[in-house]
This record gives sequence, C-alpha cells and structure tokens, in this order.
Amino acid sequence: MALTATQLFNDATTREIGGVGPDQVNLIVSDLIGVQQQLSAADPQINNLSDLHTHIIINQLNEEIASVENANAPTTGTLTAGTDLGQYVGRSINDIQRDIIDIAQADPGVQALFNPTPLPALNTPAAPFHDNAAQTTFVTQWIQDSNHLGQMATTIENNGFQGDVAGLVQQIQTFENGSNAFDQSQGGLWSARFWNELRTDGTAGTAASALIDGLQTHNTGEVNAAVQQLAANSADVASNNLMADGGSYASVVAAAQATAVTPAASPPATPPADTPPATTPPAVTPPAGPPDTGGPAAGDGGNHLVADLIALLQGGGPNSVSAVIADLAAVAQAAGGPNNGVATLLSDLQTAAAPAAPTAAGSGSASSAPISIADAGPNAIDAHHSFVGEMGQHFHHLWG
Repeated sequence: MALTATQLFNDATTREIGGVGPDQVNLIVSDLIGVQQQLSAADPQINNLSDLHTHIIINQLNEEIASVENANAPTTGTLTAGTDLGQYVGRSINDIQRDIIDIAQADPGVQALFNPTPLPALNTPAAPFHDNAAQTTFVTQWIQDSNHLGQMATTIENNGFQGDVAGLVQQIQTFENGSNAFDQSQGGLWSARFWNELRTDGTAGTAASALIDGLQTHNTGEVNAAVQQLAANSADVASNNLMADGGSYASVVAAAQATAVTPAASPPATPPADTPPATTPPAVTPPAGPPDTGGPAAGDGGNHLVADLIALLQGGGPNSVSAVIADLAAVAQAAGGPNNGVATLLSDLQTAAAPAAPTAAGSGSASSAPISIADAGPNAIDAHHSFVGEMGQHFHHLWG
C-alpha cells in the first residue's frame, strides 16, 4: 500500500533529524517529491486560504529539496537555487521543514489532506536577525508593499473587478521578482532563514501569484486568501528581524495595515487601430494674393494671367488684350518698385497693343467682336500676330 503524503513527510523528518548524510539524500528527496505530487493532485486550484496554504507547502518543498541535494556539497561557492548559502544549508532545511509543519498544524483545512507530526519545540527560540542598512530598507518597503498591494486588490474586487487590473498585476509582479532577487543576492544565513518567506517558491511568491490569478480570473476566494496571506507573512518576517538600529518593525507593519491605499483608475479605452481619433481640422487661411477687379476684361492679376494669355494666343480679341494688361498691372502693383521688370513689360505691352484693336468698316471705334483666325479679316489676323510678336520681344524684362 502506497504511503500517504503525511507518512512520506514524517519519514523525511525522521531522516533529517538523524542527519542528512550522503546515503540519506536520495531517500529524503524521494519522500519530499512524493509529498509534492500527492498534494498537487489533491488540491489543484486555490479557492480559499487552506488551498493557498497547501500550495505554499508544495512550493516550499522545491527549496527544501534543493537544500537537501546540496547538504554535502562544499560549504562555499555552491549555489542552492541560485543562492550561496555557505555553511547554512542545514539551517535552511531546518527552517523550511519546521515552517511546513507549522502551516499545516495551524490550518484544519490543510490537515484534511496533510497532517505532519509536530516537532519538539526548540530549546532556545530563534533570535531575530539583526538586519544591516540595506536589509532594513528592503524589509521596510517589502512590508509596505505586502499590505498595500493587497489593499488595492481588495478595492478592485469590491468594485466588481473594475479598475486598472493590468497595472496592479504589473506592480505585483515587480514586488514578487524584487523580493526573490533581493533574497537571492544576500546568501548566507539571511537567505537560509528567510527564503521560504521571500522567494518565488516561498510564501510571498506563492501568494503574489495567487493574487494575480485571482484578479485575472475574478476569483474572489483566491484574491481574499492571497491578501490575507501577504499581510500575515509581512508580520511574520517583521517579528523575526530587527532594524539596523536594533528597533522593531512593528510600527512599520501597523502603519502599512492602517494606510488606505487605492489603485489607479482604469486607463482610457484605446480606439481601434483602424479608427483615427476624432479631431477638429485646423482652420486653413488661404494665402493672400493680388486683388480681383471683378471681370475677365479687367483681369485679376497673377491668379488668371496664364489663362488670359492662353485665351489671347488662341485668338482672343481686344477684351483678351485688356485682360492680360490688367493682369500684369495687378502683378506690377503687387511686386512694387519703379524698375520692376513687370512694370517695364506692362508699359511695352500697352504700346504694342495700341494697333492691335482693328476698326470696323465705316467706323472709327474699336470693334467689340473677339479676334479669331476663323472669322476675322486679314487686318485682324495681322494685328493679332503683330501684338503677339511684340509681346514675345518684351518678356525678357521679367528676368532682366
């Protein structure tokens, strides 16, 4: 008959008390892996605090297994799960094994699956670790984050999971990774004592992961359990450490729990990629140009000079001539300057245009009929050609 998770764990405890010699490593590791497998199969999902406690045990066993495997390695330079514990590998095994038993004994829900035998109390209780300045700074911030992240998650949960969930998840991930990295960087006795509380495989990492999952799946039971566990874990670490000046972290815990921290509001909705944002186009002011005198005969400066010239060259009559002259007059006025080439050209064209207007038979007045190659007489054609030729001779003034 297969051994239960409880029986396997009790066997590992007995062997560890006797000493983790080389001949015991594989047997202890086999026991602990068996415990992991049975608990994982019995409790796959976190829906309450007992579930979370079970998963903390499952994950802490990774750290204990790594420590047991390195129990007989050289005391310096050997990395255990990325950390050089040095001579304190045995302390790591002791702390994790006792912590797992304490978790189970304090939770009847866990005991329904796993009920390890308690160990005798220590003859001398462990003294709080006296942190250095860097550790004091870290632990202070870590206590605050452990509580504040939970408070923000509770607010989002109470609002029907409405809020900046993604932003909070990112903050929780930063907390989890930072906690793991700091403990890993310390090594020695500090890591041996606290990595089961601080690491990704420890209490903080397991609770943080559960908090993220609960927020993303809207699992209120998982969120509540994670919030409660993060707060309890911060108080546990605080009670086992002293500040660099010898002071207690109790006031830090009290302040963190009393501070009401709310999460950021939901970010504004992002419009679809193919939908440009609604904007009001800026008013466009057309460029200023020469004034329009109001009719084709009078011309309208540079705006229609080209069109009037084309009309003239295609057979336009006196009106076309007048239009071109009016256009050039407007251009000359806009350009300014007595020696401007446009003004000179205008004067030349006015002189050249004088004979271009034919007189009707028997009349001394200029004809108002358009000049056309098709219907005008020889005089009209000659006059038109004479004007065009004269105009061509004077265009050099524009670039003179």
